[in-house]
Amino acid sequence: MKRLSLAAVAGVVATVALLPFPASAQTVDDVIQKYYAARGGYDKIKAIQTLKITQTVANPFVSKNKVVILKKRPGLVRWETTPAGQTTVIPRVINAEGGWDTQQGKVVPRPAIMLNEDRDIDADIDGPLVDWKAKGHTVTLEGTEKLGAGSAYRLKVVTKNGVTREIFLDTTTHLPLMEKGRMSLPPDPRGNARFNEHVFTYSDWRDVNGVKFPFAVDEERTGGPITQSFAVYTEKIEANVPVDDAAFAKLEGK
Repeated sequence: MKRLSLAAVAGVVATVALLPFPASAQTVDDVIQKYYAARGGYDKIKAIQTLKITQTVANPFVSKNKVVILKKRPGLVRWETTPAGQTTVIPRVINAEGGWDTQQGKVVPRPAIMLNEDRDIDADIDGPLVDWKAKGHTVTLEGTEKLGAGSAYRLKVVTKNGVTREIFLDTTTHLPLMEKGRMSLPPDPRGNARFNEHVFTYSDWRDVNGVKFPFAVDEERTGGPITQSFAVYTEKIEANVPVDDAAFAKLEGK
């Protein structure tokens, strides 16, 4: 067997050292630091105290449903919806005490399994990747995979309350391209848990107070009792608008 000289071995080692590291050599912290930078930087993300998101949501049943989402630190969120030609209703509020839904004119408490998901995902103004360790979440880098014309880092997020999401970050822009996960539904009459699988696709990223947000969101709900598609067109996102805590008070009604 032919043996390599020490000089040849040294040359091979030097050549390998100059090769770029594969995507798998990235750590979770490396990828998330690039995500912070892509969004506009950690400090700018944390400087946003409130958000007012105005959207039009279309699905196979409703062509124009106006939605306004209010968010405020820490963990406050409220939805307002105005179906075409109808009056505005507040379908959901989440605050430190709990969560409530308006269903057919009646106010009902959110089931605990759904409230945990709300707190970890929807009520988090920063998103689950920001300060994930401090929040008690677990994030693992599952590798990279082809997505569309490019590739994406696949991050698996398990929140402190056990909510699982897969977030796919573009390996070039480091912005989210897609998110997969389960959406909990109210239990059936026998108390059995129900859920939908859903896939969010993000695009049209724009600056708001120096922080990038997706203005186009497509959602596919599959794998459960309700399967349908949603197209979300964001008209505007306003940051740091004055919002009183009273806006997130428990819904009152029958």
